[in-house]
Amino acid sequence: MPIDYADLELLHADDFVTRDAWHHEGVGELKDAPGGGMRMHCFGSKQGGPACMAFFRPDLPDQIAIEYDLTVRSHGGLLITYIAMRGLDGEDLIADTPSRLPPREGRMSDYFLADQGLQSYHISISRFNDAGQHTGTSNWRRNPGSLLAGHGTDPCCQIDTTYHIRITKDAGSCQLYVDGEFAHGFIDRDTAHHPIPDHGKLGFRVIGSDVMVDIANFRIHRIPPAPAIRKSHGLHRSE
Repeated sequence: MPIDYADLELLHADDFVTRDAWHHEGVGELKDAPGGGMRMHCFGSKQGGPACMAFFRPDLPDQIAIEYDLTVRSHGGLLITYIAMRGLDGEDLIADTPSRLPPREGRMSDYFLADQGLQSYHISISRFNDAGQHTGTSNWRRNPGSLLAGHGTDPCCQIDTTYHIRITKDAGSCQLYVDGEFAHGFIDRDTAHHPIPDHGKLGFRVIGSDVMVDIANFRIHRIPPAPAIRKSHGLHRSE
């Protein structure tokens, strides 16, 4: 059963008049989308290779709802959204690279290998393979390790179609909604190796031989902690 979180105060909003709030890594380019928003364009790469990365500069707390409009303009790639990305010892993804964190080239392994020292959750949507075929699957993973935490059907299967994305993050509970409909989610209770990813950066990854993705109407709201989630993690207050 999905958890219906209410939006509390608006923490961040970006209509991409400028891209000052975004940090680019890897290959490709960030530019203005023709209809407004930010266009991420990855070209000359393939899955597993360097990607076009865009990280939101402000640190985000736990208990948030992330919303944006997504329009994919070409086959042959996918979009990954990273949540709560930071160093395992609290390092800032941007400010502490390369002084405390290893340098990165935008390869997928840069963000999940244990020796990169990063933690996060991430979700893949609009998943087309390098041949331009939609895979039908959307995966949630936990880092380090790219551990499969959950999966479901990928509702974002058409190009040139705008989807409204909502992702909620509450401790180890993450959910995906597309156009107001619950798609899938998971509850992570595994604390055996690392603590549950909590706060940090949000980022987008676009990978493919020639894939363009437009992001618009980006909003972050604080949401209340769900008592059932807090109890399942042994927590008694919002952290």
